[in-house]
Amino acid sequence: MGRADLHIHSDHSDGAATVAQILFRARHLGLDVIAITDHNEIAGAQEARRLATRWQLPVQVIVGEEVTTSEGHLVGLFLKERIRPLLTAAATVDEIHRQGGLAVAVHPFSAWLKLFDCGGVGRLVERLQFDAIETANGNITEGWSNAWTESYNRKVTHLAGVGGSDAHTEVAVGQAITLFPGTDVQMLRRAIYYKTTSVWESPWKLGAVADFVRNHLKGKMDLFGAKGGAISQSHAI
Repeated sequence: MGRADLHIHSDHSDGAATVAQILFRARHLGLDVIAITDHNEIAGAQEARRLATRWQLPVQVIVGEEVTTSEGHLVGLFLKERIRPLLTAAATVDEIHRQGGLAVAVHPFSAWLKLFDCGGVGRLVERLQFDAIETANGNITEGWSNAWTESYNRKVTHLAGVGGSDAHTEVAVGQAITLFPGTDVQMLRRAIYYKTTSVWESPWKLGAVADFVRNHLKGKMDLFGAKGGAISQSHAI
């Protein structure tokens, strides 16, 4: 089975890790595919894809973006262009599909992230044309949210369930992943289309939490400002 972490933040938005650190961590963990999904930005993902190719790493990189819509955060995968924030969720999903990408409802029911204006789209996932839903988010705060989302998807939305670490530090990469038949990005897309994905979440999170706190105290992360996706209309450019 292939292993993919589909939700990672670099220092191009509010993460502490460089894309090089993320790439080597992914190689160390034996991940086949990663998606860099910085907030409202794709430059880090594009850099990661270039470096992975140049260095001939056995890790394929998807260009992604966690977009702040007017109704919550969502992720676009396989993007060609940056999507500007604060469009409606429906318009953002349409733009992802126009680019030939996949729309993922990430942490749709996270009560914790909603406190910081970084929550997901909630029950809009029922009405919009999402391709997948994040049923395993690697943050230690998301245990209840993950369980609820998995149950909700099983009973209501019936989308491909995917996992992503939502890593903001190097150590957090791989804390939650997507398992799929095959090892490359095209087989991953096929698995999402045919809903043959499954998820895995690490039971050991204290190391990632300690790394998060350490980097936060060093001032390496801008978690709750514009770089963290909590933006106002004045930043929507």
